[in-house]
Amino acid sequence: MLFGACNREPTPVLTLIPTAPLPTRDSAPLIIPTQAPKCIDSFYYYNWEYIYDGQIMQPGSQFMQDWEVMNNGTCDWGANYLLRFVSGDQMSAPDSIKMPQVQVGKLGKISVQFTAPTEPGTYRSVWKAFNGINQSFGETLFVEITVPEVPKY
Repeated sequence: MLFGACNREPTPVLTLIPTAPLPTRDSAPLIIPTQAPKCIDSFYYYNWEYIYDGQIMQPGSQFMQDWEVMNNGTCDWGANYLLRFVSGDQMSAPDSIKMPQVQVGKLGKISVQFTAPTEPGTYRSVWKAFNGINQSFGETLFVEITVPEVPKY
């Protein structure tokens, strides 16, 4: 018998490599505002002028839609208040218009100029008010028209 003539593979020895501890993170304290908002923006639809829902408009004709609204919030509306197109058919109206400056408890009139599409169909344009810090408020306003098919001779 021969000693030391063994052809065994060496057994791997696991060596632990020390690692640095993971950094800890302090949690941020939750800050609860102690003051209520200074005021609340709101309005409700009071009346409309010119266009009733589904009104027939000739292709390509221009028309104005006026909405009369009541500022029933607690903020007066300033120069930085906008009415913005939010969905539907824009009908060549601008993306937004400046809202009138209206004091709390008073009525104001919002007007938008539209152009009826040239293709027949029913079209609705939906608008929403936004205050100076880009928060929407109040009711959604819309105008809906019908463009008839023009007879071809």
